[in-house]
Amino acid sequence: MKKTIFFPLFLLCLSIPAFLPAQDMAYPVEGDGILSFLRRWNRVDTTYVSEFIDLNKDRLNSQGSLELGTVYLIPVLHPGDVYPAAGVAYQPTEPSIFGPEFSSVPIRSDKLKGACFYIESGHGGPDPGAVSTLDGQELHEDEYAYDIALRLARNLMSEGATVYIIIQDENDGIRNGKYLNNSNTETCLGEPIPKSQLDRLKQRTDAINQLYERDKNLFYYFRAISIHVDSRNKKKQIDVFFYHSIDPKSKALSYTLRDVFQNKYDTFQPGRGFQGIAEHRDLYLLRHLKPVSTLVEVGNIQNEFDRRRIILENNRQALANWLALGFIADFEKRN
Repeated sequence: MKKTIFFPLFLLCLSIPAFLPAQDMAYPVEGDGILSFLRRWNRVDTTYVSEFIDLNKDRLNSQGSLELGTVYLIPVLHPGDVYPAAGVAYQPTEPSIFGPEFSSVPIRSDKLKGACFYIESGHGGPDPGAVSTLDGQELHEDEYAYDIALRLARNLMSEGATVYIIIQDENDGIRNGKYLNNSNTETCLGEPIPKSQLDRLKQRTDAINQLYERDKNLFYYFRAISIHVDSRNKKKQIDVFFYHSIDPKSKALSYTLRDVFQNKYDTFQPGRGFQGIAEHRDLYLLRHLKPVSTLVEVGNIQNEFDRRRIILENNRQALANWLALGFIADFEKRN
C-alpha cells in the first residue's frame, strides 16, 4: 500500500506481449520533478519530456508540475533505450543547470585544472531546513544554500575545475532577487530525497563517495563542500563558520577558507572585525565523506543583519566568489 502502489501498476505493463509497445504508468514520489521521474524509468533523452507532457497534459497541476497521488503515463522507450538501464554513469554538471541567463560559463583560467569538486547544498526535497519570515515572505534555507552552491559551481568551472552538484532542482537555476521561490522539487542526482534525516544524509554521502571511488584516478585534487544557513536566536549575529573533520587536510581547507573571508572582511568592511571560525565538528557528513571536505554556515537566517548576507543577490555572489578564491588557495597549497 502507501506509495508502493505504483509497483503493481508498472508490473502489469510488463505482462503486455513484447511485440506491442507497453504504455507504462507510475506514481511520482516526494521530491519528483518531470526529469527525475522520467530518469528513474531510464527516459533520459530530453525529447521524452515533451512526450510526457503531451501524454499527461490533463494530469499535471496548474504549474505544469507533478502531483503526489496522481498516476502518470510514461512515454514508450525509444529504440536502443532499455529499462532497467545497464547502469547510470553520472557526468559532471552541465552548465544548463544554472538557468538560461547563466548557462554560458566564461573560462577565465585553468587554475583548477585537475581538480574535482562535489558541492552539496543542505536540506532540500521534503526538508526546507531553517525557515524565517521577512516582509510576509518565507525564507527557506535550502533555496538560498542552493543558489550559493550554483554560483560557486559556476565560478569553479570558469577556473577549469570539474564539478558535481549533488543536490539539484531542475526548475531553479541561479536566481536574482531577494525572495527565492520555495519548492520541494530538489533531488539527489535525480533521486527523490527521503524524509528521514539520517536517510537524507546517507543518500548524499553515498552519492559523493561513489563518484569519488569511480573518479579517484582521474584527478589529483578532490574537495567536497556542504553549504548551509544557520538558525539561532534572532539577536545572535554570526559570521561565516567553517567546520572540518579530524582529517588534517579538512582542517587546512577550513582554515584557508576562513583566512580568505577574514581578508575580504578586512578589505570591504575595515574596522568591523571578522568573528568567523574554523573548528572541528563531529558531523555525519564530514565523518563519512571520503574526499577532503568542509561544511560552511553562511549566517543566521533569523538575524536581521545576517539575512542580508543571503537575501541580496550580490552578497550571495560574493560568498560564492570568496569560497572559490579559498579553494584556489587550497589547491595551490596541495603540494
